[in-house]
Amino acid sequence: MQAPTISDMSITDEHVVVDRKTTVGMVSERLSRSPDDAILVTDKAGNVAGVVTSKDIFKALGEGKGVVKLRLEKIMRTNVFTTEANTPLAEALTQISKQGPDAIVIMDGPNFAGYFSPDDYRSASRRIEAHQSMASRLKQSKSALTEAASEVEETDPDQEKMDLINLLLGDNEEEEEEEISSGF
Repeated sequence: MQAPTISDMSITDEHVVVDRKTTVGMVSERLSRSPDDAILVTDKAGNVAGVVTSKDIFKALGEGKGVVKLRLEKIMRTNVFTTEANTPLAEALTQISKQGPDAIVIMDGPNFAGYFSPDDYRSASRRIEAHQSMASRLKQSKSALTEAASEVEETDPDQEKMDLINLLLGDNEEEEEEEISSGF
């Protein structure tokens, strides 16, 4: 069972990528429709250099700045963590929690692949827990089957097959005999 990776998450939503010279006024309509979206701001080379959220705009507004013509590069937060799309989720979450970035940018080689949002982080945590639980159950099942197979006498292959089938389906013969003898 393969561990989930970042590419298994929905990383193409909850963001928009804009040029560094974009103003708050230019993204205000987008944010009015999706206030939780992140605005990823690129540098001259086209790489994501920072992030702006509605919270950042409200902060600038609260500081008395005229936000309509304010360029996003003036208020963007620049602690951007970049990782590859094929990074295992468990590894990525460990790195993210250590670094505490403002934004997590996902790359597929040299190409931008998406944005790992706070909702993605919560969903990834649940997905890892589910994966670990399933892996543990599969390991226990494999161990039980291996143990049962090693206990079967090799002289009777038909009995070996029946024993494995009974193990998989649940051996209820003893329970049935008890029910018959007790009058149920």
